[in-house]
Amino acid sequence: MTDIAPDASDAPRERILDAASAEFAALGFAGARVDAIAERAGVNKAMLYYHVGDKRALYAAVLMRNFDRVQIAIGQALGVTGSARRRLEAVIVAVTAMVREHPDHPRIVLREMASGAANLAPEVVARMMEVVGVVRDLLREGMESGEFRRLDPVLTHLTIVGAVIFLNAVAPVRARAAELGSDLELPAADSDTAAFLTTMLLDGIAAAPATGGH
Repeated sequence: MTDIAPDASDAPRERILDAASAEFAALGFAGARVDAIAERAGVNKAMLYYHVGDKRALYAAVLMRNFDRVQIAIGQALGVTGSARRRLEAVIVAVTAMVREHPDHPRIVLREMASGAANLAPEVVARMMEVVGVVRDLLREGMESGEFRRLDPVLTHLTIVGAVIFLNAVAPVRARAAELGSDLELPAADSDTAAFLTTMLLDGIAAAPATGGH
């Protein structure tokens, strides 16, 4: 899969998806309104339905576009040569960059998880599982080579992705905490969370070095 810029004929659809993404991130699936999405996109509802579809189709399209972006980022990261750890570091950096470039994504995902994933279309769940499968295979490779400890690869993937999403979603709380005079500094929007996560998480799953006999 390659990341191809939309041509002129796709511009209305991209504009609609951008507007829908902002609405869903701010209000969740239940709170978002098609009228507001159309107004934000600068189109009428008939054009919105023509290019994408109803509210559920909009939601699925927004999520599919985001998981396509995640998949592209991971695919590029896996092109890095070297050890499984080095490629997993590249994956964390790439996914962190993707969610930072598209901050609606972590907000939508967190809202959806909190609602019990009630609004995820089957094709969205399937795409999510594809992404999980790719990272799972990389983790298994690292376990087989002895780079990583023997851990559940799916749980390890979810832990890494969950940390990436939450750390990038919490940045807006920083200003609110500062208003209250908190002496705890939450991560700023430009904090190098990828470096922090690669150190903490990958050192945590790294295999212990072999020790000699006594």
